[in-house]
Amino acid sequence: MRDSLQQPTPPEQSHTVPSRVAVAKHPVHPMLVVFPIAFLGSVLVTDLAHLWRGGTFWAQASFWLSAAGLIGGVLAGLVGTVDLLLIREVRRHVSAWNHMIAAVMVLALAAASVWLRWPDPAAAVWPWGLLLSAMLALLVAVAGWLGGTLSFRHGVGVYGEYDPEADDGDDDVPPAE
Repeated sequence: MRDSLQQPTPPEQSHTVPSRVAVAKHPVHPMLVVFPIAFLGSVLVTDLAHLWRGGTFWAQASFWLSAAGLIGGVLAGLVGTVDLLLIREVRRHVSAWNHMIAAVMVLALAAASVWLRWPDPAAAVWPWGLLLSAMLALLVAVAGWLGGTLSFRHGVGVYGEYDPEADDGDDDVPPAE
């Protein structure tokens, strides 16, 4: 029953969508997002460590992780935006637009975190810095999930040959009119 509910795909449509911004076929956007995800996802951990251990080291680590995550995220966002604007098939996916919106929200929260922590990183942790870092960790997870959906489910930024045997959709059914 479940197979009959799948949307048919035309035989000429490939399940891989190569990136326009790539180095030797390797898409640049997924390479760039690794560090901002790690940095911004770690701010909550360093804020909690500051509250638990005290001192200024963990608060300063939160500031620098926020700043580095913001800078790296802006760079990754620019490359991702180029792919979004240049590849028509990517623009057709709701996941791509949701990923972009979540990523912009992540960058806005990262900028707010840097701005809040700039004058005194230790004083900024409780309560607003912790709240920002918790929201940041949640949104990083959402944006990452949506980006993973684009790559692993829709084949965006994935290169390879089209394998009709691996396709579990019913390609022989003409689209409903």
